[in-house]
Amino acid sequence: MSLYRYHESLFLIITILLFLIGFLGPKFWKIPQPLFNFKAIQNNLSNPVVSIDRLNLFYSNNNYLSSDQFNNKDVVFNWSKMILNYVTNDVPIPRMYFPYIPKNISQYKTNNRKSAFIAILIPLALRANELVLEERKLMKIAFSTNNIYQIERLSKKYKVKNFKKLNFSKLNRSELRNIRLELLSKINSIPISLILAQSIIESGWGASRFAQEGNALFGQWTWKNDDGIKPKGNLDANFSVKNFDSLLDSVNSYILNLNTHKAYKALRNFRTSQYNVGKKITGNDMANFLNKYAEIGFQYVTKIKNMIEKNQLSKYEKSNLATF
Repeated sequence: MSLYRYHESLFLIITILLFLIGFLGPKFWKIPQPLFNFKAIQNNLSNPVVSIDRLNLFYSNNNYLSSDQFNNKDVVFNWSKMILNYVTNDVPIPRMYFPYIPKNISQYKTNNRKSAFIAILIPLALRANELVLEERKLMKIAFSTNNIYQIERLSKKYKVKNFKKLNFSKLNRSELRNIRLELLSKINSIPISLILAQSIIESGWGASRFAQEGNALFGQWTWKNDDGIKPKGNLDANFSVKNFDSLLDSVNSYILNLNTHKAYKALRNFRTSQYNVGKKITGNDMANFLNKYAEIGFQYVTKIKNMIEKNQLSKYEKSNLATF
């Protein structure tokens, strides 16, 4: 055998050995083989756009909707049916707060629109009341611990009588007592049925321009030019309908309005009298004191009461939020 043939044969033998070692060796010697994610490599090379059908999230988690589901009529309606069914069966409802009313709610069938609007508003109303009651607890703690800073802050927010004239660093017992009684009267919740009825009336079941463009559910006025929406046909009006960043802000502002404005002092006095003797405070009863909410006076009271009765809004008083 020539030297050339010898080297050629040796090279062939070595090549075969290397091949066998590479593919059989790891298994034979139980050496872990490197794993290559060819699919990942392929994806990186092609750089595909991943498309996720977010509507499927509704079926995997019935309690919450993703932001791009808010304007899907079928999804919102199915979700609202579930929420209202929870209320009927005394099941705590999820803490999902719509940031705005669906833009296409006026296209819903009438019954579907009503169900969706009520289902959207109930969690918001419950959360707003929860925040007020948390503040009520803080207020009581502030007086028991003599936290003057907290007392002054709440007195300002709730427009305590003669607030600007009070010297909070030198309050006497009589002044502290009067402030406490006033705050106890003002910092309290509003019946769910009343919140629902007024939001329905003032926003047209969420379809009004003010609700759609500015999350304004309760027709609150403002005299700040950059803080509201001018009524159509009256652009020279010296007032606007106040707009809000979210629906929850609108509900919070409405409750604060009822809890502070002098026009609703009788409402607060009635609520306090009922609260002090442990009686149930209903939206139907509190509606009697809202004749100054609209220009039509006591016709507005009748309108609220009819809305509560016709749509059986009192049954939502027993609703409650799921725990955190």
